[in-house]
Amino acid sequence: MPTNELVEPLNRIAKILAGLLLKDIEDGDQKQKIKRLKQCGFDNAEIATMLNTTSNTVAVAVHGLKKSKGKKKK
Repeated sequence: MPTNELVEPLNRIAKILAGLLLKDIEDGDQKQKIKRLKQCGFDNAEIATMLNTTSNTVAVAVHGLKKSKGKKKK
């Protein structure tokens, strides 16, 4: 199977896994979901689509997570 033919099935698998991940943490708040999806390597636009929000909202949450992580190190 050529590389181009692998892209769509791999994207579909990624969406399925993201759905399972979100179901696993469905009781969590949006920031927890964003943090987990970011750890899995999804970009802001992909996370926004999965959570039915905007990529700007995701970017703000990611920035807040980085900021709070920096405070914990001090």
